[in-house]
Amino acid sequence: MTIPTTTATDPRLTQGRWLRIPGPTVVHPNAVQAQTRDMIAHRGPAMYGFMHELREKARVAHRTESEMLFWAGSGSAGWETGIVNLLSPGDTVVATVGGAFGERFAWLGEKLGLDVRRVEVEWGKAVTPEAFGQALDAAGDVKAAFITHNETSTGITNPLKELAALARAKGALVLVDAVSSAGAMELNVDEWDLDWTFSGVQKAWMCPPGLMMAAVSERAIRASETAGFKRFYFDLAPMLQAAREGSTATTPAISLLFALDAAMDAIHEEGLEQVWERHIRLGKAFRAGLEELRVEVLAEPGYQSASVTAFHTPNGMTSSDFQGRITDATGIVIATGQGPLAKTVNRVGHMGWSELPELDATLEAIGQAMR
Repeated sequence: MTIPTTTATDPRLTQGRWLRIPGPTVVHPNAVQAQTRDMIAHRGPAMYGFMHELREKARVAHRTESEMLFWAGSGSAGWETGIVNLLSPGDTVVATVGGAFGERFAWLGEKLGLDVRRVEVEWGKAVTPEAFGQALDAAGDVKAAFITHNETSTGITNPLKELAALARAKGALVLVDAVSSAGAMELNVDEWDLDWTFSGVQKAWMCPPGLMMAAVSERAIRASETAGFKRFYFDLAPMLQAAREGSTATTPAISLLFALDAAMDAIHEEGLEQVWERHIRLGKAFRAGLEELRVEVLAEPGYQSASVTAFHTPNGMTSSDFQGRITDATGIVIATGQGPLAKTVNRVGHMGWSELPELDATLEAIGQAMR
């Protein structure tokens, strides 16, 4: 698939493509249309065939032969589902923390009773293999590693392949928050030996919010058999059994599954590696445009995200004032920062159904707001 090009005056921009936040992103037109399909019996042959096909498309997109499971819920459901199915209270885990979402992953582990050893770095910096390896060694008997692949709050992409290898060398399970990376950048679940890799469909998958998707290794399935947390809705065992039969353990969000199926088709038509390359190209182009405007990008070079860019709010304005100035003048919506960066950083998403004209229009709007 060739992503349709647009101009700043293209009416499609006024129908949603002005949305330049890191998620929810603009829904692909085919995914919009797919949601208008009639309902089907979620315990019947039509559903069984559909789900088997969708799971296979998702496997290809994740480069895996693992089980692919779907829960109605946002990407955040992936944290809790992974923890309660793979771990037990008191287990030691090592977590990457370099932004708001790594912080939440670690915080949830602590709240649920895990012994969380944080590898904390300055927001805007990446967790290096050296720092991660030292934390693993110091932690002793580590049951799991929590790795935030792409930190949405800072625009940093952590070196997942290298971090995962270090964790697996210690015998630890690898739980990956891929919410703003899956579908946008290279993700090789089997080659990198990942155990629980989850995302929300509202970002690079180009769908409305409401589905969490996870690739689950055989090692993770075995771990779930002895995990000590109580669970019901997020219980892996009944969902896995249902998935193998072509269904879900509870009533699924059928319209969203239709949307994801259409979006997966669009991704595979474009070509998975071509999708990754497009996101790299868009990220570089947007950061180059900011540099021309003399706007400072938050993320350190070498680890800058292909799906979202965070930048320091220019001209001494607060991020919300800058956001409002842009929206009032152009209708374009960008995001503010999070946590300690809430007032000093803005963010722009360039993932999913996106191309250069939308980013050019956003850069023009940023320049106008600065003036």
